[in-house]
Amino acid sequence: MEEELKPEDFEEEVDVKISKEAFRAKELHCDNCDRKMIKVSLDVEIPETFLIAHLEAFRCEKCGKEYLSGEQAEKLDRALAVTKVIAKKGIVYERAGNFDGSNVFVRFPAQLIKGEKIKADIMPLSPTEFFVCFKKQE
Repeated sequence: MEEELKPEDFEEEVDVKISKEAFRAKELHCDNCDRKMIKVSLDVEIPETFLIAHLEAFRCEKCGKEYLSGEQAEKLDRALAVTKVIAKKGIVYERAGNFDGSNVFVRFPAQLIKGEKIKADIMPLSPTEFFVCFKKQE
């Protein structure tokens, strides 16, 4: 039988700190079997592409269930996001480019890029397509 909680059950304030390493699991236990899972390597095919993401996962030796750590799940999410960009699916921002004789300038809306001191990594996908990643400049 479930216990019903009331507002007065939450009167005490609790200070909780989460370690930066909290989602970088080094060990997992299976939800089904409660057994320690082993680390395995997985090659995950990215849908509608010829790309394969190499990931480390945790596998239960008893039931075969597999889990990704937070870090590996983020890696898979990024691979899927890049696939959308390459396939030109999703949100697209069209901007005018300005040419000064030797460089092309493209302005990005401030709402898209958080931070004042930023650096851009530009990776060519083809002669006319580029993947741009903004990060904080340190």
